Amino acid sequence: MKSEFRIALTAALLGSVSVPAVAADLPSAKAPVYAPIPEGFDPFLIRVRALGVLPNGSGSTLVGAAPLALYNTSLTDNVVPEVDLTWFITRNIAVEVIAAVAHTSLKGSLTPFGLQHNVANTTLLPPTATLQYHFAWGQIDPYVGVGANYTWFLETTSPLFRGLGMGDAVNIKPNAGLALQAGVDYYLTKHWALNADAKYLFLNTTANTPFGPSSVHLNADTWLVAVGVGYRFSPADLFPAPVVAKY
Repeated sequence: MKSEFRIALTAALLGSVSVPAVAADLPSAKAPVYAPIPEGFDPFLIRVRALGVLPNGSGSTLVGAAPLALYNTSLTDNVVPEVDLTWFITRNIAVEVIAAVAHTSLKGSLTPFGLQHNVANTTLLPPTATLQYHFAWGQIDPYVGVGANYTWFLETTSPLFRGLGMGDAVNIKPNAGLALQAGVDYYLTKHWALNADAKYLFLNTTANTPFGPSSVHLNADTWLVAVGVGYRFSPADLFPAPVVAKY
C-alpha cells in the first residue's frame, strides 16, 4: 500500500514540473521589437532660422577722371527665412553652409545735403560657408567660425537712372569676401536645439551704370543675424535598423 502511495505522489510531482516546461517551449506572443539605435555621435545639424540681413552700404560714382559722388548712401535692411546645414567632422570641428535670398535697395543723394534717391533695387544671394570650432559644453554649445562668402546681385533695376531717362542699365558685379561668425546652440533634447547666430561679411564690389563700366564702387559689408531651431541627426535616425523578431 505504501509503495502504491509513493508511486502516485511521484507521478503528481513530475506532472506539476512538466506543465511549465511545455509552456516554455511554445512561441511567445510578444510584439516584435526594433534593434536599439546607439546613443552615438550625430554628425548633421539642419536649422531653419529667421535671418536679418543688415548691410552697411556706401559708394561713389566715378565718370572718367572726374568723380561724381553719391552721398549718404545706404542699403536697406531685410528679414528673410534661411536654411543651413552643419556637418560635424568631430565633436568640436564642423562646417556650416547657409542659403538665403534677400531684397535690398541702394539709396543715396547726388549732393551732400540733397534728397535721397532710390539708386538701385537688387536681390542678394549670399551663400556662405564657415569652418567652426564648437566648445561642446553639453546642453549649451557656443561656437566661432571663419569662412568665405560669395554674393550675387540679381534682377537689379534703377529707379534713379530710369527717371533720368537712362533706363535700367545697372549691373552690380558678384564678388567674394571674408566671413566671421559667432553663435550658440542650446539643446532641448538630444536632437532639438535653439540657435542664435551672427556673421559679418566683408564685401566690396563695383557696378556698371549708364555712366560707364565699374562706375560705382560699393562697400556692402553686411551683418547676418539669425535665430531659429535646429534638428541634429545621424543617418541611422533616417534609416532605422531592421525589425528583429524575438521568440
